Amino acid sequence: MLAFLYIAVKTIISICFVLVSIALVHELGHYITAKLCGIWVLEFAIGFGNRLFKKQWGETLYSFRPFPLGGFVRLAGMDNTEEETPEGEEPEVDEDLPVVPADHPRSYMTRPAWARIIVLSAGSIMNLVWAIVLFIAIYTISGGPLTNITVIEAAQGKPAYEAGIRSGDIITAIDGVKLKDWGDGISMISNAAHKQVTLSVQRNHPIRKSAAGGAIMREDIAVTDRSYEIHDQETLEFVVSPEGELGSARIGISLQPNNFDFQVLPFSKAVQKGVFDGLNVIEQTIGGLYKMFTRQTQADVAGPVKIMKMIKDQASKGIFDLLYLTAILSVNIGLINLLPLPVLDGGRVVFILLEVLFGIINRISGLKLAITSKVEETVHFVGMIALLGLLVFVTYKDIASFF
Repeated sequence: MLAFLYIAVKTIISICFVLVSIALVHELGHYITAKLCGIWVLEFAIGFGNRLFKKQWGETLYSFRPFPLGGFVRLAGMDNTEEETPEGEEPEVDEDLPVVPADHPRSYMTRPAWARIIVLSAGSIMNLVWAIVLFIAIYTISGGPLTNITVIEAAQGKPAYEAGIRSGDIITAIDGVKLKDWGDGISMISNAAHKQVTLSVQRNHPIRKSAAGGAIMREDIAVTDRSYEIHDQETLEFVVSPEGELGSARIGISLQPNNFDFQVLPFSKAVQKGVFDGLNVIEQTIGGLYKMFTRQTQADVAGPVKIMKMIKDQASKGIFDLLYLTAILSVNIGLINLLPLPVLDGGRVVFILLEVLFGIINRISGLKLAITSKVEETVHFVGMIALLGLLVFVTYKDIASFF
């Protein structure tokens, strides 16, 4: 019973940490840029539902709500404007917040288009920054893998192939400098245009042996139930001359990192690797979204149930696995929120761009094209209904997949 309670509490704390941290940094992006742009921030809230805790600090109300699955920043003139109400009915009023008209000097609506775009985009940008910060923290505290270069393929006619390098070789050192990060190796090669560099290479020679009458050792690789392989490894050196311009020279290989050890990294190296890996995850996520929307790959969308299961699984492995998952989710949420779809920040940016475009057309043609706030909010409302429908569908699929 105690073990069950421990797992349950650990899971709840882990879920709250992941979701609240992602929501907090996202809303912090909106909050900071709104302040910098002179917009009155009425409320900074984490979670949804009725306020559990609230604190008025300066001109902003800070609140925490019971469902920490997101959050929001309420800006003057954006959501809390004076609206028309049917005759005989009292308008809904939040007693904790002032009612601010859209034309207030510090209203969101009175800011120039570029300022509003920055405020809307800042949340997602902060999510991407948060992912990089988490990668840096992981490599600083727990360490990271030491990597050299695995040659996937050496192209015929190129310097590497002509020198004798082949698929499967592992480049361990360049000019006598042992590689601890494969990125360093790539940099050394790219900056050695038309110079000779010496590559130290490990090459494995698999030797098949009969398994009849004997046992397979731990380091051996089974081929069939009657044979196995041992690997005779040798170290070779090859002299190559990279082709191309300084900073972009190549030797004609496709490659990937080879993890050969693990150690705590110096802070400068942890920052470098954290930024590199963070940007790599962002690039891969953008590529995945592009392939999904162009139907080059099947959509793989995780709902709340699946995400919570992922958090539970990673939390059971350790804090750094949980931080890694938090970074991945932060990137995904940040980029998805920038998509030009109704109700998302990216969809609101589209309306601002349309506003700018219509303004240009009106000045040139004398027309009076405009999108009213009522039309925009209707579109976002329909988008929200569609998003909730998708959420219900994905949640159903997540639950069904467990049975």
